Amino acid sequence: MELALIVIVALAGLCVILAWRARALAAEAFAAGTAERESRAAQAALRRQAIYARAGRDAIANTTIDPILFVDAGHIVTYRNNAAQRLFGSACAPGRSLIEVTRSYELDAIADEALKDAYELPRELSLGGRQFRVRAGALEVESAAQQPAREIVLLLYDVGELQRLGRARRDFVANISHELRTPLTAIRLLVDTLRQKPGQGDEAERSRLLDQISHQVDSLTQLTQELYDLSLIESGRVPMRMVPTDMAELVDSVITRLAPQAERAGLTLTNQVARGTVALVDPEQIRRVLSNLVHNAIKFTPRGGVTVWLSDATPPQRMLPGGDLDEAANEADHITLAVQDTGVGIPADALPRIFERFYKVDRVRGQGGTGLGLSIARHIVEAHGGRLWVESQEGVGTTFYFTVPREG
Repeated sequence: MELALIVIVALAGLCVILAWRARALAAEAFAAGTAERESRAAQAALRRQAIYARAGRDAIANTTIDPILFVDAGHIVTYRNNAAQRLFGSACAPGRSLIEVTRSYELDAIADEALKDAYELPRELSLGGRQFRVRAGALEVESAAQQPAREIVLLLYDVGELQRLGRARRDFVANISHELRTPLTAIRLLVDTLRQKPGQGDEAERSRLLDQISHQVDSLTQLTQELYDLSLIESGRVPMRMVPTDMAELVDSVITRLAPQAERAGLTLTNQVARGTVALVDPEQIRRVLSNLVHNAIKFTPRGGVTVWLSDATPPQRMLPGGDLDEAANEADHITLAVQDTGVGIPADALPRIFERFYKVDRVRGQGGTGLGLSIARHIVEAHGGRLWVESQEGVGTTFYFTVPREG
């Protein structure tokens, strides 16, 4: 009886111990599960943060037109923005070496110096035919092994456009000084001539001198007005009153106004634009473009004539400052007008500069004008969302094309 009691007590104690152990194991399992869930949640949060960080980096890096590269300590590209992809092409991909991507040992050396010194090193170098100012810096990052590592950031500023604008500013100052000096010098000489014998001399000669002064004043007035107009158009302060306009009627009005000038030169003016060709334009501004193009054609056409017609030509591609190619206007949404002459043509080396302010192809012949007309015409057309370009062959003739939005 006593033995049975002992066995019962022992079994009861064993049950108590097992129950306690089971509860302990259950608590440990619960704690482990909770820790695992918390760990998974923390990892998920870290992954989300990494995704957000990469998305933020992409958003920031791709809002700039300047190329950006990230490379690791081994000079392997770990990241590039869209501008870098456009500059270096398909070779620019994570996992490739900096040399392989850029083909520039100088840029590789800049990255190496930044890795050693950990401060910005502004340099200038040429990449892909463009001039860049490079800023490089080293960052402390966490590697895959969760160990601190260094990464290099390379930011490439395109200074070619800044240099071009600087040259344009200097050329503008030089050109306007020249354009102002010519009529002012003439006025000064004419006034001095009148002062030599005040109240004496032939009245007809005095009248001739005064007419010349008036002509020079008119030239100055035209120059200042066109400069003012150009500044307004370039700044977008000239509102474009876009209305459906019959382009044939618009061309007729231009030809009618310039017909006397063409008759004196023995030239024919022809309008081949079909009636009912309607575009959505500012009539006064496009009339100004056509007047400039037809007037120039008359001025540089010794024989033959000038024809305005509709063309199916599309604008040539051009490179935008960000490195993108400007897409040609959709033919379904635009019409193309052409002004063609049988004149002397434009030299091939002058064609790239024909739309620059104050640029005159035939300056030595003294053909007059301010050299601003084509620049104003280009800005007006571009304000309409169109393009203006030229094709020419010396001794054969010149054709100016421009696009305007089709009505509807």
